[in-house]
Amino acid sequence: MTPPPVGRRPVARAVSVLAALVAASGVALHLSRSANPTVLVLATFAFAAWLFCLVALVAALRARSLALTILALALVGAGVVQYGPLVASSPVYDDDPAGGVPLKVMVQNLEFGRAAPHDVVRAVRTGGVDVLLTVEATPESADALRTAGLTSLLPHESAATAPGTEGVAVWSRYPLSSPERIPGFSLGVLRTEMAGPSGPVTVVAAHPVAPVFDGPRAVEEADRLRSYLGGLPGPAPVVVGGDFNATWDHVRFRELRGLGYADSVSAGGDGWVPTWPADRRFPPLIGIDHILARGAVSVGETSTVRVDRTDHRGVTATVRLPA
Repeated sequence: MTPPPVGRRPVARAVSVLAALVAASGVALHLSRSANPTVLVLATFAFAAWLFCLVALVAALRARSLALTILALALVGAGVVQYGPLVASSPVYDDDPAGGVPLKVMVQNLEFGRAAPHDVVRAVRTGGVDVLLTVEATPESADALRTAGLTSLLPHESAATAPGTEGVAVWSRYPLSSPERIPGFSLGVLRTEMAGPSGPVTVVAAHPVAPVFDGPRAVEEADRLRSYLGGLPGPAPVVVGGDFNATWDHVRFRELRGLGYADSVSAGGDGWVPTWPADRRFPPLIGIDHILARGAVSVGETSTVRVDRTDHRGVTATVRLPA
């Protein structure tokens, strides 16, 4: 590589330093436990900030600076550790030589109940979905889904619909118990028991509040959700899905792994699966809609579904239950 003119090296050094600072902020945000609303919102974009380490590395090489090159490489390594689990599949959690019984799960935020019902039903039909978890489910949207033919595919329903953003509903190919709405959540968390294809399964649809609206409340609900999910009894598998208003870069979401929960993206090595915002001229930027499982053989095969009149893409994944 031809060395840059001496006069350009200070510029390259300055670019490297600035880019390294941005990348370092991304690493710090990924690790932060702060309840500050600004920090929580910025953590959503920690991955984008970390990517500046590549700019820092190129600029350091252009500046022929050993110290800056080492710093940039250290930041690259930090990101590999942070985001490696998203692409390094580790799907097996239970010793089941049969590979488990597949359960196709879909999550959809209906955005004030306005999501196009026929799009949702089409996604369920074409995707072979066995369980649909919906948030922001209004009484009107539930009626529209029934009219569009959802009950011919998923005849069992456990719903706590409500106006605006507080409704939650689960639809299933298999029998469901009556809904149990969990107190302490602004937007709604619902639990139901499913008589699944290989035995009982606890199903939880979750929608904790977003930090952009109420940072302290978001932290409180994230902690409450972690405590609730951690206290669910076993050994029956647990399937959790919904709009978590959190990404892989939010430490409280990642801490669910310590309770035995695996999210479909990291467990399946599915990489970057953005779901919001889905109603813009540009593609979705961040992944805040998730499917998790505990006590399953595996969870993965994550993909997204485009549904009109909502700002969230639907998410589907396959949970393999113990046979």
